[in-house]
Amino acid sequence: MKIKEGFVTREIANTIVAVPTGKLVNEFQGMIQLTDSSKFVWDLLQENTTMEEITDKLSKKYNTDIDTIKGEVEKFINNLKSFNLIEE
Repeated sequence: MKIKEGFVTREIANTIVAVPTGKLVNEFQGMIQLTDSSKFVWDLLQENTTMEEITDKLSKKYNTDIDTIKGEVEKFINNLKSFNLIEE
């Protein structure tokens, strides 16, 4: 799975946001506010990856067990899927 192409991320007033560009603006009209950890996941989703790879890398980065973060990662990805922003 990966994020649809056409988003850029920017830091604005100490807030990280992802905004659509080009024709993607017609599909998604808004912006996504990202935390440091969700930005890390977002960056991983720039390339084709799996849920297991994401939770493993996030677990290592933040020195947290996989079970603790798995639910949050699933929630974030399901939210992106609900807006049709993930390509499977």
